[in-house]
This record gives sequence, structure tokens and C-alpha cells, in this order.
Amino acid sequence: MREWEAANWRREWTFTPAPFALFVHTPLCGTCLAARRMLAVATEIVPEVQLRSANINVMPDLAQMFQIESVPCLLIKRNNGSWIKQYRFPSVTEIVDQLRKERDRR
Repeated sequence: MREWEAANWRREWTFTPAPFALFVHTPLCGTCLAARRMLAVATEIVPEVQLRSANINVMPDLAQMFQIESVPCLLIKRNNGSWIKQYRFPSVTEIVDQLRKERDRR
């Protein structure tokens, strides 16, 4: 999972092809660490969906743009350009199902 740089996130957000997922976190959040581990497993199973991460502490514009209410947060960009915002990280299986659904959506 590659971390977005604060200076370049707008360009990456615009030019990364869908579907892709953005994991929004803070470095000292224990729940974020657990979610990151689940996402690492999920992206091994569904490698077609690119996964990036963003430290919300250094990207307040991103938090404002997507109205992120808490971390961890998973933003998924769909093929039609819309976004899904998810705060629950219940299990690797459910995350894999969500990523597969977005990958197969046309």
C-alpha cells in the first residue's frame, strides 16, 4: 500500500483509474493499524483494485473534501467516478467482497 504525499494527493486522486481504494488513517490510531492489516490481506486477494493510503493529519483538505468524520476510513472510487465512504472494517471477507463488487461493477 503506497502512501499519498500531501503535496501530490490531488493529482493522484484525479488521475488514478477506478476502481481504486484510499485508506485514510492517522499514524497513532490502533484501530487504523488493525484496518491496515485487514486491507493488506484483502488487496492480496483482489490485486486488481489499487490501494493507497493517506495520513489525514497532513491532508486536512482531503478530510474536508470528502467530509471524513473519523478514521479509519476507506474511500472507494467507482468506475463511474462516484465514491463510497466506509468506516466499518468488520472482517477481511467483507472487505474482499466489497472490493470484488467494485472491481466487477461496469
